[in-house]
Amino acid sequence: MKLIDIHKNPSLNNGESKWNNQKLDKELQIIEFKDSEEGKLSLKINPKVVQYYFCIQGKLNFSFPESSYQITLKDKECFFFYNPDKALEPRLHCSENSQLLLIYCSLEKIHDLFLDKNQGIDFLKNENINRKFYRQDDLSIEMELAINQIQNSRMPDNLNKVFKYAKTLELLSLYFSNQSAQNVASCPFLNQESIGKIKEAKDLLIKNMAEPPTIAELASKVEINEFRLKEGFKSMYGTTIYNYLMDHKMNLAKSLLDSKEYKVQDVAYDLGYSNASHFISSFKNKFGVTPKKYLQNS
Repeated sequence: MKLIDIHKNPSLNNGESKWNNQKLDKELQIIEFKDSEEGKLSLKINPKVVQYYFCIQGKLNFSFPESSYQITLKDKECFFFYNPDKALEPRLHCSENSQLLLIYCSLEKIHDLFLDKNQGIDFLKNENINRKFYRQDDLSIEMELAINQIQNSRMPDNLNKVFKYAKTLELLSLYFSNQSAQNVASCPFLNQESIGKIKEAKDLLIKNMAEPPTIAELASKVEINEFRLKEGFKSMYGTTIYNYLMDHKMNLAKSLLDSKEYKVQDVAYDLGYSNASHFISSFKNKFGVTPKKYLQNS
């Protein structure tokens, strides 16, 4: 089964070499983009293919020549796309300094991967097998980390494909897990206004992670009571506000250390730790090794 075709048309694909196209197996293919210049790509996609678009940085615009339908995906967002009716031919245009990961997977493989879990995944239910599905979400911290590991792999060539294959499957699992965690229908007291305020609180928390506001201050800033903020946050993101912030800090620390551009004490300072030993202790609690050991083994 051929998953996708890249149109061989220079006017549609400027700098095609910037798009790293890799077939991980016969039913799973990824395309990576990480460049300082803008990029365009035109595809033809098999109708039995499930599509995932992840934007770490920059902006990605979709357009469809046969219609006026357009989609914009901004940084820290992801998009799920499935249309069994016909082969689609989207044109992708990403802004300069974008970092993107595109995944194309056969429906059969998705079924195999999530066979025991499909009760919680709407588009895999038998009654929905011929329906279109579109969904746009925020990236979770864990998904962002997995994408960075895929795009910054330092594995030897003979192991790189296996590593990316494993990480791509991990990313798909995290994607569906993230959907479940953000299923606000399970939390009846959350209306659309509350959802927006809780997302705003999450953004404020991350923006000020070096000196985070207290829960009381956070609730005051987004104009929601503390109980609704704490319970709603846990319903939407699957964990407490404190644990979410700690996970974000530690996953960011791991990503910074992976870059080999930061010393342990610099990472600790950037994350708001006045004492590096407290950072080292938190890192070890999360990953089972100290930052120094992690650097030595990576």
